[in-house]
Amino acid sequence: MIHPFFSEQQKIYKVSEINLEIKQNLESSYFDVWIEGEISNFAFPNKRHMYFTLKDDNSVLKVAFFENSIKSSGFFTLNITEESQLKDGAHVYVNGYVSIYDKRSEYQIIARNIVPVRAGSLLLAFEQMKKKLESKGLFDDSHKKKIPVLPQKIGLITSKNGAVIKDIIKILNKRFKNYNLILRNTPVQGKDAAEKICSAIDDLEEYGTDVIIIARGGGSFEDLSCFNDEELANRIFVCNIPIISGVGHQTDFTICDFVADIRAATPTHAAEIVILDKNEALQDIKSINIKFNNLLKKKIISLKREIFLIFTKSILKWPRIIINNFWQYYYSSSEELKNNIGFIISKNKKSYDILKSRINPLILKRKIIMDISSEKRLSSIIGEKFKIILNKKRSEAGIILERLKSSNPATILAKGYSITKLVEGAKLISNIEMVSKGDLIETAVQNGKIYSEVIKKNNY
Repeated sequence: MIHPFFSEQQKIYKVSEINLEIKQNLESSYFDVWIEGEISNFAFPNKRHMYFTLKDDNSVLKVAFFENSIKSSGFFTLNITEESQLKDGAHVYVNGYVSIYDKRSEYQIIARNIVPVRAGSLLLAFEQMKKKLESKGLFDDSHKKKIPVLPQKIGLITSKNGAVIKDIIKILNKRFKNYNLILRNTPVQGKDAAEKICSAIDDLEEYGTDVIIIARGGGSFEDLSCFNDEELANRIFVCNIPIISGVGHQTDFTICDFVADIRAATPTHAAEIVILDKNEALQDIKSINIKFNNLLKKKIISLKREIFLIFTKSILKWPRIIINNFWQYYYSSSEELKNNIGFIISKNKKSYDILKSRINPLILKRKIIMDISSEKRLSSIIGEKFKIILNKKRSEAGIILERLKSSNPATILAKGYSITKLVEGAKLISNIEMVSKGDLIETAVQNGKIYSEVIKKNNY
């Protein structure tokens, strides 16, 4: 039955029918087009199909580059430089046809080939900023601050409306429940986001947190652009509190990541870094305690064994017997010493008495005077003889030195003479018969050596 509002000639489409018709018209009208733009939201799941958004200053267009087209285009065999790789921010030419994705009624480009041209404006700005800050030393490890093992107050800079805060709280609850988290709500995307994140750092630093996490979930290169801000990088660098950057996914890198004291792959990873796992810590303590107790037991057993061995020695079993033996040795040695001393004194006293009776003091004094006089005379004679011998030896030494000097090859060479010897065998040449034509000879003169070949010889 035809509704009275419509005529019999009026065609009524189903949604899938109109989508199919539009798709056919688009694909036939735009079956081979080239489009220029900058890549955004690039994805390459399972390394099979590529999906991304192609954009310019005013519009965006979705692109699908399927595995069969990637292989047939020879894209992977091209010698593509690092700067022209497909990624967010890359400037490319895309060849393909316009199609409709039926389920969402979205039109897109099905790419047949992609030609990387150059890095896009955002990517170029990112690379320039990175080089600039790196040259200033903002990325140096020497400036990185250590994260406290168990911070009392954890500062978190993120949006309260995002899923990040829930994920971080979930991880913290799992790792160490009695933590103190201070959330500083701030936008993490948009024009003013970088400035507001700087203000959030100011607030948490003034509040006195022990560590700060800057976090947001994944997004396009444009979405994360606020974390590539130079003012934010400088603020992170001068912050007195250690900062963990947990921005985007594992493959995302921002200036914030490079300047921060620690870069976390994801926000949840930042939560894992910021505080220790209580269960793991307790398990480590238990393990250390067990090892310590085992070592202590072994040490006690070893000491007990040593004590037992000491007590088994005879000196500890019968100490009085050993002491008595020492006393007995002392007494016997004392008596022997007394007897020896008495004998020596008695013997020497007799010798002294005999000598005393023979010595006349006047004779002894006269003898000493005579000996002194004789000693002085002999010393004078010996001194004179020594001078004579010394002068003689000096004269002989001078003659010998002159002979040595005249015989010294260096002296001979200094006079203009030379010394010649064969190179092979190093024999001195004393007559012409020792050399033959073609021999190599070495001639030493005052300041060096001359090497020559015998080409002719004449006898005198």
